[in-house]
Amino acid sequence: MQIIVAKKGKVIYDKVFGTQDIHKRQKLNWDHLYDVASVTKVVASVPLIMKEFEAGKITFEQTLGELDSDLKTTNKNGLKVKEVLAHQAGLAPWIGFYKETVNVKNARLYLDFYSRRQDEEHTIKVTDNIFIINSIKDSIYEDIAKSPIGKKVYEYSDLGFYIFQKRIENDYKKSYQELLQEKFYQPLGMYHTMYNPKDKFDLEVIVPTAYDKTYRNQLIHGYVHDQGAAMMGGIAGHAGVFSNAIDLAKLMQMYLNKGFYGGQQFIKSEIIDQFTAKQYPNSNRGAGFDKSLIKSIKGASNDAFGHYGFTGTMVWADPKYDLVYIFLSNRVNISEDNNLLSSKKVRENILQLIYDSFLP
Repeated sequence: MQIIVAKKGKVIYDKVFGTQDIHKRQKLNWDHLYDVASVTKVVASVPLIMKEFEAGKITFEQTLGELDSDLKTTNKNGLKVKEVLAHQAGLAPWIGFYKETVNVKNARLYLDFYSRRQDEEHTIKVTDNIFIINSIKDSIYEDIAKSPIGKKVYEYSDLGFYIFQKRIENDYKKSYQELLQEKFYQPLGMYHTMYNPKDKFDLEVIVPTAYDKTYRNQLIHGYVHDQGAAMMGGIAGHAGVFSNAIDLAKLMQMYLNKGFYGGQQFIKSEIIDQFTAKQYPNSNRGAGFDKSLIKSIKGASNDAFGHYGFTGTMVWADPKYDLVYIFLSNRVNISEDNNLLSSKKVRENILQLIYDSFLP
């Protein structure tokens, strides 16, 4: 794992532990990259949505039908952006898009969708030896449009972030990869943060994630773990970013600084306040951010915010104490069913120790 703690803008704890995988072949280093999984939402989608707010292109009260005309005749038409960002819109948590394209019992790919070589019809790279049909993105958006809507109570969902990605990429005529590098990662000095890191970095500095037994039938190394993001070519609004603890600390510090970092105002301070605030009385979510630990961590302020990732990652910031905490691991390398990190509350216990170290 990599752990960083920063207070008042200064790193006070920065350590790496162990090796990259269960085989203990390679010792972990500070510059090694992790698949941050759903932390992607707050390090990719949320900052780009904030820029759309700044430009007046998106508001909390806008509906998904206004954001995407393809949704106007669906049950998603009237869902508000604020509801979606706070996971309060009734969207299904997840859709197993890949299950329509593979026999999950033996991970045999259906040839209607895949090619082992890249060609005109299969330009989207899933892994080195798997390319998916170009029309798959249309199929994904159609499945989202047709998906059922539940009650408007808190239920975590990836689906809205596919919709935000589609809108933002259409607005700018650029991919998330290009937009994020241009607007945030490069100017923030986040040189180890990107989608599809294998395009830039050697595999030796990318931490292997998990062995995929139901879809790709191989060790996922340098490619995104999330199947839906993989079908999008590794670039998705809900998953796909790789990073290290130092880079993520820079972004979280920028949020703490009300959008200011390194002499540059990246996002207006009032927009940061809007997104990191609790959105609904009966929920522990900001707009994209998770605030659930405020109740369970003794000393955490009501202004604190963060996010978890399925692969074993976490980011956290508390404006009251100018505190940043980053935890990165690849708990799924042992098995996707390995839940010890959550059941033993490893990330949370470390965070509690951090608060205990400076609070009376």
